[in-house]
Amino acid sequence: MSFIKDIIKLRNFVLLWLGQSISSLGSSMTSFAITIWAFERTGSALTLSISGMLIMAPKMVLGVFVGPLIDRMNQKAIILISDIGAGVCTLTLFLLLRADSLEIWHIYSLNFISSILGSFQYPASDVAVSLIVPKKYYVKASGMQSFSSGTIQILAPIFAAFLLAFTDMSVVILFDFVTLVFACSTLAFVVKIPFVRKSEGQKFSMMHHLHELRSGFSIIWDSILLKKLLLFMAIINLLAGLTYFNILSPMILARSGHNAKVLGFVNGAIGLGGIIGGFLVIFMPTMKSRVKTMFLYAGLSFFFGDFLFAFGNSMWIWGIAGFLSSVFIPPLIANESYFWRTIVPIEMQGRAFSFKYAMKSGMIPVGMIIGGILADCVFEPFMASESNNLSFMFNSGKGMGMALMFLITGILGTTLSMMGFFNPSLLKAEQETEKVSYKTIA
Repeated sequence: MSFIKDIIKLRNFVLLWLGQSISSLGSSMTSFAITIWAFERTGSALTLSISGMLIMAPKMVLGVFVGPLIDRMNQKAIILISDIGAGVCTLTLFLLLRADSLEIWHIYSLNFISSILGSFQYPASDVAVSLIVPKKYYVKASGMQSFSSGTIQILAPIFAAFLLAFTDMSVVILFDFVTLVFACSTLAFVVKIPFVRKSEGQKFSMMHHLHELRSGFSIIWDSILLKKLLLFMAIINLLAGLTYFNILSPMILARSGHNAKVLGFVNGAIGLGGIIGGFLVIFMPTMKSRVKTMFLYAGLSFFFGDFLFAFGNSMWIWGIAGFLSSVFIPPLIANESYFWRTIVPIEMQGRAFSFKYAMKSGMIPVGMIIGGILADCVFEPFMASESNNLSFMFNSGKGMGMALMFLITGILGTTLSMMGFFNPSLLKAEQETEKVSYKTIA
């Protein structure tokens, strides 16, 4: 009987995962097309940095406050409303483009709205997974999500480039809208997500809301492991915001003569790494220490990925860098997710996950805006000047300043990861966590 119940729960997860994966494919295709469109018109890495920052920043601000609402509301309804709002944004983008009225500030505004919706959707989706997936399948479920992310990373630029070659960007955006409709329909009519209603008579008040926020923060603060892992992931996202999430596309375009095929190939290699990494999570046995696994894979990603991105000057080297930077990420994320799902009680995961997203996502826009300014105003002008002595390291041409930034984040990320790997206090905290059983908090 227990096995049958597990199968039923996994069935709901698979359906939810399928709908979200197809929807993500459409949105990734639109993002790829928009990146090319924006960079062709501005030639500025800072423009893309601001766009990316407006996707991440609201998650940082709202994420701190929306957690208790996610715990109290129906998670399925939250995800549905967020998807419908994203569909409205996509349709608006489509209409602006068809009317030949699309401007950069429109993209900024739509990214900002989408981010507000995402600040509710992402933690609600995480709580939903905890509700419909048995604990023993947490890591495997994360592996499936990484697998789909990697597949999307490969397929999105291929499909988008194909459509752009024979049609225009409006067709890509329309496809995005269709995939959103599919995701909403699947979630609304097929997927079943249990909802445990809070006790009747509890009305919203600011004092009670703040009390719930404090209780969610206390769960994190009282866990040495969660606290240190959150700090580590926040710093990683800061470094990734400086380069990986920010100037990778403009660097590839600048150093390849604005060759969209090269950028598509690199994105495909990153996606392939995600697919292989997802398979590793699903099929490989768990290592003895999940903490050491996290820091080891983080260090390998920085060492192989960032250094090869920095010194590479061809499609194949960048492709290898993309693969090696992403293949180690799924095991890192899966083990981090395991600790959060097992340590935080299910009825408090909304507020805890929202705080986690706020801190982690908040570092990305900070890194992106700093990275965009450094790329346009510091490193690119410096590497283009006659006074620099570093050109021999990166070959000549545009984008050398951004390549230097990858070298710097590679050194910092690898060093930080190795410091965590050899830190005995983290291993001790993991061992103590295995013995601790948090009581359910009403």
